[in-house]
Amino acid sequence: MKRIKKIFLMTGLFFAFVVTSVIFTFITAKYKTTKVKIGDTVFSVEVAETVSQKAKGLSGRKGLGNNQGMLFVFNSFSEPSFWMLGMKFPIDIIWIKGGRVAGIERNIPADSLDLYYPPEPIDRALEISAGLSEKLNIRIGDALEVK
Repeated sequence: MKRIKKIFLMTGLFFAFVVTSVIFTFITAKYKTTKVKIGDTVFSVEVAETVSQKAKGLSGRKGLGNNQGMLFVFNSFSEPSFWMLGMKFPIDIIWIKGGRVAGIERNIPADSLDLYYPPEPIDRALEISAGLSEKLNIRIGDALEVK
């Protein structure tokens, strides 16, 4: 009986540690800011560089302001998966490879359980308000400048 109690206690402590670590990661994810220009439009963006920043992304927020977004930066070309866990508003994802738009996922619903992947390896991704990429006529091949 003592062994079972010890197993439950250790499992509980481990679970509490994991939950605390996840919460701490989400709370302490501070972002740098920069500007991203596509065509004539300049976006004010937060930059997600660390694993915890990328995991949190825009989750938990109520929305984005005009021409705001989040830029995800990857150390090498890769095909990362994106999810909508904890999202409260729909978005567009602009996949970026070497300073050009490589693909666009438009109008991803906030409640989607799907995983989203770029069409090819990328080094950045930009999340903006849903419908904005269409409204601004952003297309595959468009140049993108990070200031």
